Amino acid sequence: MARLGDLVVPLACAGCGARGVVLCPGCRALLGDPWRCERGAPRLDRTDGLPPLPVWALAALRGPVHGLVVAWKDGGRRDVDAALAASMLAAGETLAVALREVTCRVDVVPVPSSPRSTLRRGCVPVVGLAAALSAGLRASGVGARPDARVLRRRLGVRDQAGLGRDARGHNLAGALVARPTESDVPVLVVDDVLTTGATLAAVHDTLARAGRSVLGAVVLAATPLAPGTLAPAFPSCPGT
Repeated sequence: MARLGDLVVPLACAGCGARGVVLCPGCRALLGDPWRCERGAPRLDRTDGLPPLPVWALAALRGPVHGLVVAWKDGGRRDVDAALAASMLAAGETLAVALREVTCRVDVVPVPSSPRSTLRRGCVPVVGLAAALSAGLRASGVGARPDARVLRRRLGVRDQAGLGRDARGHNLAGALVARPTESDVPVLVVDDVLTTGATLAAVHDTLARAGRSVLGAVVLAATPLAPGTLAPAFPSCPGT
Protein backbone atom coordinates (compact mmCIF):
# COMPACT_ATOMS: atom_id res chain seq x y z
CA MET A 1 0.00 0.00 0.00
CA ALA A 2 2.87 2.39 0.82
CA ARG A 3 4.50 1.72 -2.55
CA LEU A 4 1.18 2.36 -4.30
CA GLY A 5 0.92 5.67 -2.45
CA ASP A 6 4.44 6.61 -3.58
CA LEU A 7 3.32 6.26 -7.19
CA VAL A 8 0.66 8.91 -6.61
CA VAL A 9 2.64 11.21 -4.29
CA PRO A 10 6.33 10.20 -4.37
CA LEU A 11 7.94 9.90 -0.93
CA ALA A 12 10.57 12.59 -0.43
CA CYS A 13 12.92 13.67 2.33
CA ALA A 14 11.21 16.36 4.41
CA GLY A 15 14.46 18.32 4.46
CA CYS A 16 16.16 18.27 1.07
CA GLY A 17 13.54 16.55 -1.07
CA ALA A 18 15.61 13.46 -1.91
CA ARG A 19 13.30 10.77 -3.29
CA GLY A 20 12.36 7.57 -1.53
CA VAL A 21 13.03 8.44 2.13
CA VAL A 22 11.20 10.20 4.96
CA LEU A 23 14.41 11.86 6.16
CA CYS A 24 17.67 11.17 4.38
CA PRO A 25 20.87 10.34 6.32
CA GLY A 26 22.40 13.72 5.45
CA CYS A 27 19.48 15.72 6.82
CA ARG A 28 19.18 13.46 9.85
CA ALA A 29 22.86 14.10 10.62
CA LEU A 30 22.23 17.87 10.71
CA LEU A 31 20.32 17.33 13.96
CA GLY A 32 23.41 16.77 16.06
CA ASP A 33 24.75 17.45 19.54
CA PRO A 34 23.03 20.38 21.29
CA TRP A 35 24.85 23.71 21.28
CA ARG A 36 24.20 26.96 23.16
CA CYS A 37 22.42 29.44 20.90
CA GLU A 38 20.82 32.14 23.08
CA ARG A 39 23.27 34.84 21.99
CA GLY A 40 21.63 34.83 18.57
CA ALA A 41 18.22 35.80 20.01
CA PRO A 42 17.98 39.55 20.81
CA ARG A 43 14.69 39.29 22.75
CA LEU A 44 16.34 37.04 25.34
CA ASP A 45 18.66 39.86 26.46
CA ARG A 46 17.96 40.82 30.07
CA THR A 47 17.73 44.39 31.37
CA ASP A 48 18.56 43.45 34.96
CA GLY A 49 22.17 42.51 34.32
CA LEU A 50 21.57 38.75 34.45
CA PRO A 51 22.63 36.53 31.54
CA PRO A 52 19.95 35.45 29.06
CA LEU A 53 18.10 32.16 29.48
CA PRO A 54 20.33 29.27 28.37
CA VAL A 55 19.00 27.68 25.17
CA TRP A 56 20.31 24.59 23.41
CA ALA A 57 19.61 23.82 19.74
CA LEU A 58 20.20 20.65 17.76
CA ALA A 59 20.73 22.44 14.43
CA ALA A 60 21.01 25.81 12.71
CA LEU A 61 17.76 27.00 11.15
CA ARG A 62 18.85 27.18 7.53
CA GLY A 63 18.82 25.14 4.33
CA PRO A 64 17.36 21.64 4.64
CA VAL A 65 16.73 22.09 8.39
CA HIS A 66 14.46 25.04 7.70
CA GLY A 67 12.58 23.00 5.11
CA LEU A 68 12.30 20.10 7.52
CA VAL A 69 10.82 22.24 10.31
CA VAL A 70 8.27 23.84 7.97
CA ALA A 71 7.24 20.47 6.51
CA TRP A 72 6.93 18.97 10.00
CA LYS A 73 4.99 21.84 11.58
CA ASP A 74 2.77 23.03 8.77
CA GLY A 75 3.17 20.57 5.92
CA GLY A 76 1.51 17.62 7.60
CA ARG A 77 4.69 15.54 7.67
CA ARG A 78 3.83 13.48 10.73
CA ASP A 79 6.00 10.73 9.24
CA VAL A 80 9.11 12.53 10.52
CA ASP A 81 7.92 12.55 14.14
CA ALA A 82 9.89 9.41 14.98
CA ALA A 83 13.15 10.74 13.52
CA LEU A 84 12.86 14.06 15.33
CA ALA A 85 11.96 12.28 18.57
CA ALA A 86 15.06 10.10 18.25
CA SER A 87 17.26 13.18 17.84
CA MET A 88 15.65 14.87 20.83
CA LEU A 89 16.06 11.73 22.95
CA ALA A 90 19.79 11.71 22.13
CA ALA A 91 19.96 15.41 23.05
CA GLY A 92 18.42 14.60 26.43
CA GLU A 93 21.07 11.99 27.10
CA THR A 94 23.76 14.57 26.34
CA LEU A 95 22.20 17.44 28.30
CA ALA A 96 21.76 15.26 31.38
CA VAL A 97 25.49 15.65 32.01
CA ALA A 98 25.05 19.39 32.61
CA LEU A 99 21.69 19.15 34.35
CA ARG A 100 22.92 16.63 36.91
CA GLU A 101 25.25 19.34 38.26
CA VAL A 102 22.29 21.45 39.40
CA THR A 103 19.26 19.16 39.79
CA CYS A 104 18.14 15.56 39.93
CA ARG A 105 14.56 16.33 38.83
CA VAL A 106 13.05 18.49 36.13
CA ASP A 107 9.65 19.14 34.55
CA VAL A 108 9.92 19.29 30.76
CA VAL A 109 7.35 21.82 29.54
CA PRO A 110 6.45 22.21 25.85
CA VAL A 111 5.53 25.65 24.55
CA PRO A 112 1.82 25.52 23.69
CA SER A 113 0.60 26.30 20.18
CA SER A 114 -2.17 28.78 19.59
CA PRO A 115 -5.65 27.21 19.59
CA ARG A 116 -6.00 28.01 15.88
CA SER A 117 -2.72 26.28 15.02
CA THR A 118 -3.63 23.25 17.12
CA LEU A 119 -6.97 22.95 15.32
CA ARG A 120 -5.32 23.29 11.91
CA ARG A 121 -2.59 20.73 12.62
CA GLY A 122 -4.70 18.36 14.68
CA CYS A 123 -1.97 18.17 17.33
CA VAL A 124 0.76 20.11 19.14
CA PRO A 125 3.94 18.76 17.51
CA VAL A 126 6.30 20.01 20.20
CA VAL A 127 4.59 17.82 22.83
CA GLY A 128 6.26 14.78 21.24
CA LEU A 129 9.64 16.50 21.42
CA ALA A 130 9.17 17.14 25.13
CA ALA A 131 8.32 13.48 25.73
CA ALA A 132 11.41 12.34 23.83
CA LEU A 133 13.71 14.80 25.61
CA SER A 134 12.35 13.58 28.95
CA ALA A 135 13.06 9.98 28.00
CA GLY A 136 16.64 10.87 27.12
CA LEU A 137 17.16 12.71 30.40
CA ARG A 138 15.77 9.79 32.40
CA ALA A 139 18.02 7.37 30.53
CA SER A 140 21.02 9.37 31.79
CA GLY A 141 19.99 9.77 35.39
CA VAL A 142 17.81 12.89 35.56
CA GLY A 143 14.27 12.39 36.84
CA ALA A 144 12.41 14.12 34.01
CA ARG A 145 8.66 14.38 33.54
CA PRO A 146 6.97 15.90 30.47
CA ASP A 147 4.05 18.12 31.48
CA ALA A 148 2.01 19.82 28.77
CA ARG A 149 -0.48 21.13 31.34
CA VAL A 150 1.84 23.72 32.87
CA LEU A 151 1.29 26.35 30.16
CA ARG A 152 -1.61 27.30 27.93
CA ARG A 153 -2.33 30.13 25.52
CA ARG A 154 -5.31 32.40 25.83
CA LEU A 155 -7.82 32.45 22.99
CA GLY A 156 -7.40 35.11 20.33
CA VAL A 157 -3.59 34.95 20.12
CA ARG A 158 -2.10 34.97 16.63
CA ASP A 159 0.42 32.42 15.49
CA GLN A 160 3.97 33.80 15.74
CA ALA A 161 4.87 32.70 12.21
CA GLY A 162 5.38 35.66 9.89
CA LEU A 163 5.52 38.27 12.66
CA GLY A 164 8.48 40.61 13.08
CA ARG A 165 10.61 41.06 16.19
CA ASP A 166 8.49 43.73 17.87
CA ALA A 167 5.19 42.22 16.74
CA ARG A 168 6.12 38.88 18.27
CA GLY A 169 6.65 40.46 21.66
CA HIS A 170 3.38 42.41 21.55
CA ASN A 171 1.49 39.33 20.35
CA LEU A 172 2.59 37.27 23.34
CA ALA A 173 2.23 39.95 26.01
CA GLY A 174 -0.20 38.44 28.50
CA ALA A 175 -1.05 35.61 26.11
CA LEU A 176 0.44 32.78 28.16
CA VAL A 177 -1.00 31.42 31.38
CA ALA A 178 0.79 29.12 33.84
CA ARG A 179 -1.20 26.60 35.86
CA PRO A 180 -1.01 27.39 39.59
CA THR A 181 1.21 24.95 41.43
CA GLU A 182 3.27 24.64 44.57
CA SER A 183 5.86 22.47 42.86
CA ASP A 184 9.50 23.38 43.47
CA VAL A 185 10.73 21.18 40.61
CA PRO A 186 12.65 23.32 38.08
CA VAL A 187 11.49 23.59 34.49
CA LEU A 188 13.17 22.88 31.17
CA VAL A 189 11.21 24.39 28.27
CA VAL A 190 10.94 22.77 24.82
CA ASP A 191 10.05 24.54 21.57
CA ASP A 192 10.52 23.94 17.87
CA VAL A 193 12.72 26.91 16.88
CA LEU A 194 14.49 29.94 18.32
CA THR A 195 14.51 33.09 16.18
CA THR A 196 14.09 36.43 17.98
CA GLY A 197 13.58 34.77 21.37
CA ALA A 198 10.24 36.53 21.97
CA THR A 199 8.37 33.29 22.63
CA LEU A 200 10.89 31.89 25.11
CA ALA A 201 11.19 35.26 26.85
CA ALA A 202 7.40 35.33 27.34
CA VAL A 203 7.42 31.72 28.56
CA HIS A 204 10.24 32.46 31.01
CA ASP A 205 8.44 35.51 32.41
CA THR A 206 5.14 33.64 32.74
CA LEU A 207 6.69 30.71 34.57
CA ALA A 208 8.74 33.00 36.83
CA ARG A 209 5.60 34.91 37.84
CA ALA A 210 4.04 31.56 38.74
CA GLY A 211 6.99 30.80 41.01
CA ARG A 212 8.70 28.26 38.78
CA SER A 213 12.47 28.17 38.34
CA VAL A 214 13.44 27.88 34.66
CA LEU A 215 16.75 26.15 33.98
CA GLY A 216 16.76 26.73 30.24
CA ALA A 217 15.20 25.66 26.97
CA VAL A 218 15.83 23.16 24.19
CA VAL A 219 14.81 23.71 20.55
CA LEU A 220 15.17 21.71 17.37
CA ALA A 221 16.79 24.58 15.48
CA ALA A 222 17.92 28.16 16.01
CA THR A 223 18.85 31.13 13.88
CA PRO A 224 22.59 30.76 13.18
CA LEU A 225 24.91 32.86 15.33
CA ALA A 226 26.43 35.89 13.61
CA PRO A 227 30.02 35.44 12.40
CA GLY A 228 32.43 36.02 15.26
CA THR A 229 29.84 35.33 17.96
CA LEU A 230 31.12 32.83 20.49
CA ALA A 231 28.61 30.42 21.97
CA PRO A 232 28.99 29.58 25.69
CA ALA A 233 31.07 26.50 26.32
CA PHE A 234 29.27 23.16 26.54
CA PRO A 235 28.64 21.50 28.86
CA SER A 236 27.88 24.27 31.33
CA CYS A 237 25.52 24.63 34.24
CA PRO A 238 22.09 25.97 33.28
CA GLY A 239 21.16 29.20 35.02
CA THR A 240 17.95 30.78 36.15
